[in-house]
Amino acid sequence: MENKSKLTVKDTVSKMIWKIEHPIDKGSATALLANLRNSAQTDLSNSNNIWPFLFENMPEEFLSTNGQETPEEAAIITTLQLYAICMQGSSATVRNDEGFAGSIGASLKAGKIASEDTTALDRRFNVLISKDTFPGLVYQLRSIVKLVKSKATLTINFPKLAEDLYSYQKFDPKKVMMKWAMDYYRSPDSQTKETKQEDIDHD
Repeated sequence: MENKSKLTVKDTVSKMIWKIEHPIDKGSATALLANLRNSAQTDLSNSNNIWPFLFENMPEEFLSTNGQETPEEAAIITTLQLYAICMQGSSATVRNDEGFAGSIGASLKAGKIASEDTTALDRRFNVLISKDTFPGLVYQLRSIVKLVKSKATLTINFPKLAEDLYSYQKFDPKKVMMKWAMDYYRSPDSQTKETKQEDIDHD
């Protein structure tokens, strides 16, 4: 019997965002996004209006057996909440692009370029990457994305973000933060060189 490949956190978020963006009922999708945004302000146990969508679309092995969020659940739910926050309003300034190779650090760099006060933004980013607890990281991430999206149009690879949030919890948070910092602070020239090298490697 052929083994089916298991979905990753990245795959799962990609599938769930696709369902939000291609709804059978547009009104239900709007309500879901509102409920996801609201759920960011409270404990998941109080957000039963998003449970059906979350738990119907998560692989069984991601789900908690004791009521405590698994790293997979936390990464997926956090990413969907942030996605919903970013999509708020009829003229959302954030675009989900799974072809975007950079981390959230690269996405925030666009805001730094557009900002008149780069020192203040750098200070907020440094607070973000210094967080050594997942709740602290999530709080700062929401805060800085809200700020930056008010100043610039952002491109975010949300499935990749979910993968990073999972890795932060499960493996080595310092490696994740280092990658975000590299993408945020690197010079445009070095980023261009890396992109060209990736193109060569894929030829």
